Amino acid sequence: MDRRQMETAIAGIVRLLGASLKNRGLYPPSHPLVNIPIEKCISELAPLFADRTELVLTVVDETLVLEGVPIFHLTSSLELFLARLGSIGVPALIFERGLTADDLERFMFFLHETKEQGLETEAIKERLSAVGVKHILVTENEEQNDFATARKIYDNAINVVVQALSDVRNGQIPDGASCESAVREINGMLLRNRDAMLALTLIKNFDEYTYNHSVNVSVLSLAVTENLGLPEQNRINVGVAGLLHDIGKTQLALDLIRKPGTLTVNEYEEIKKHPEEGYAILEKMTNIQPETRELVREHHMRFDRAGYPTPDPDVQMHPYSQVIAVADCYDALTTTRTYQKARSPQNAIEIMRKLSGKSLDPDLVTLLERSLGIYPIGTLLRLNTMEVGIVTKAPEGVKGNLEVAILYDQAGNPLPKPEAVDLSELDPATGRPRRTTLGTVNPMLLPPITFENVMENASG
Repeated sequence: MDRRQMETAIAGIVRLLGASLKNRGLYPPSHPLVNIPIEKCISELAPLFADRTELVLTVVDETLVLEGVPIFHLTSSLELFLARLGSIGVPALIFERGLTADDLERFMFFLHETKEQGLETEAIKERLSAVGVKHILVTENEEQNDFATARKIYDNAINVVVQALSDVRNGQIPDGASCESAVREINGMLLRNRDAMLALTLIKNFDEYTYNHSVNVSVLSLAVTENLGLPEQNRINVGVAGLLHDIGKTQLALDLIRKPGTLTVNEYEEIKKHPEEGYAILEKMTNIQPETRELVREHHMRFDRAGYPTPDPDVQMHPYSQVIAVADCYDALTTTRTYQKARSPQNAIEIMRKLSGKSLDPDLVTLLERSLGIYPIGTLLRLNTMEVGIVTKAPEGVKGNLEVAILYDQAGNPLPKPEAVDLSELDPATGRPRRTTLGTVNPMLLPPITFENVMENASG
């Protein structure tokens, strides 16, 4: 079954569910107009269950989405079905292989008879179990839930960095175990939903730059190590190094770190001490691997060995220290500072390509680019429809589905709410993609965009 056939089948299945629910309000439960749609639905679902164990139906901003296929053309019966799900408070459903007509009949009974509104997920689960539904599960909306989970993990990592830097400034030794735990959570989330985690690196807080930057470098470093195929513990070691790569700056005067203008020669010499200072701090911490300490010490040595501290001629740098350097560079370029405007993700990559072979390892720049995709998350695009949107989901490398939140319509008017679209969606009339990319848009030509608001409010 190709995608177009699948979309047609899915639309038919959801409409059958809607028809059964509508007819239940008009006829007795045993009436053929109530039961026949259910029997047809079971028959239509069989091919979809041939290669999967479950099907997910979600309600995303008043749109039904089954297995990622949105149902836009609503009949009166579908509107009723959608309204009942929304009224009761059902965020998402999982139809399991083994689903029977009896399950669907009992589920329709639940939808028809439940009068309460806005039930908690646990209460809905209890009701479904009570009426005997066995192969229909209620769950949270996975995409929205993943972003919320990623945000909690990110915020926890911020708190860990804040505590670590505060401990050092107060003469205490930071907890290395909490740093490793935070990085393991980030790594797990990257494996589960890479885009949800990477998206958070585009949410910048000028007042908390040091903390955000530390977490972002950790996230980006872990994304690169995944493409390197490193064992898990090595990935964690790199991630912890990213999280603590600037901990040595706690030994410098705050005025020097925050200075907006050009540094004097003496000031720059002071700044250059922070990798060695960081190494010394990490030596005192427990649960910090020797590899992590080396990466922190070497992250400014540069690929051409012209950085600091100056490496001895006969010493070979650690092969992963440049991972931190590449992540550090990308996040710095895409962040607004007092002395620079933030570059777009694509522009940052272009600058890093020019630095390849000099300050940056060319192979790792390529791996970062592959990790972020051809159009990294946060890239502004103009589409063939003349709409302007921002990338919210980017496949690794070249292949895969690109997801965009439309911000401006064809006439250039801002939308009241970002509209989420999948660029792989086909136009049924032509069989070709509804939208394609024409190119990138300079973010400086548009009003400032709050990426967090886009991620939280995009509808689709």
